[in-house]
Amino acid sequence: IAELPQDAAPGEIITACEKRLHAAQTLRDAMEKRALAAYFHYAGPAVRLAHSSGSWRHITDPSTGKPCRSWSAWLRAAKVSRQHAFRMVKEEPLMEALTGLNVGVLGVRQIDVLSPVLTKHGKEKVRLVWTTAQDTGDTSAPSLEKVRNQLDLAVKPEDDDEDPDRPSATPVLKFQASPGTFDEGRVREVARAQPEVARLVARTILSELGEDPDEQ
Repeated sequence: IAELPQDAAPGEIITACEKRLHAAQTLRDAMEKRALAAYFHYAGPAVRLAHSSGSWRHITDPSTGKPCRSWSAWLRAAKVSRQHAFRMVKEEPLMEALTGLNVGVLGVRQIDVLSPVLTKHGKEKVRLVWTTAQDTGDTSAPSLEKVRNQLDLAVKPEDDDEDPDRPSATPVLKFQASPGTFDEGRVREVARAQPEVARLVARTILSELGEDPDEQ
C-alpha cells in the first residue's frame, strides 16, 4: 500500500493519495465479490426451496398482517432483492446444469428460454437444447427457442413471480416529454370529457410536486 507523505510537494502528495485510494478500492471490490459469492452459496438453496415448495405463502406479510399474496411480497419481507432472487432461482441452477459446455454469461432472455426446460424436463434436456444450438453456431435466445421447439420441449411460460401486483402493460396515462408538444386545448378537451379522471390526475400531480391540491 502506498505510503502517505506528510511533507512533500502537492503533486507527490496527491499521487500517493490516489495510489492509496486505488489500492483500497481494489481491496473493497475483492471483499465484496467474495461476500456476494458467500451470500449466494448460503442463501441460494433457501430461496430456491422457498420458491419450489410454495412455503412462502404461509408467511405473514409484515406490511399487511396477512399471508404473503405474492412471491415479490415474500422477497421484500425476507429482504432479498428481486435481482438476486432471479439469479438464485433460475440462473444458478442453469449454470450448474450446463457446466462444462463453455456457456459464458447467460442473458435474461436465454434464461427465460432454458429455465422452463430445466424445471419440466431436467438437466439432460437443457444440455441437449444448448449443445444442439451450439452445433449450429448460434446460442442466442431466438436460436435456443427454435431448437427447444424443434425438440418438442416447449412448455407454457412460467410466471415465477406469481405476482398479482405486477402492473398492467396498458398505461394509465401517456405523457409526451418532448419540449413544445403540450397542447393545452387537447388537455382541456379531455378534461371536459372525463372530469373525474382529470381531477384525480390533477390532485396526484400537485401532491407529487409538494403542493396541497385542496388549496388550489
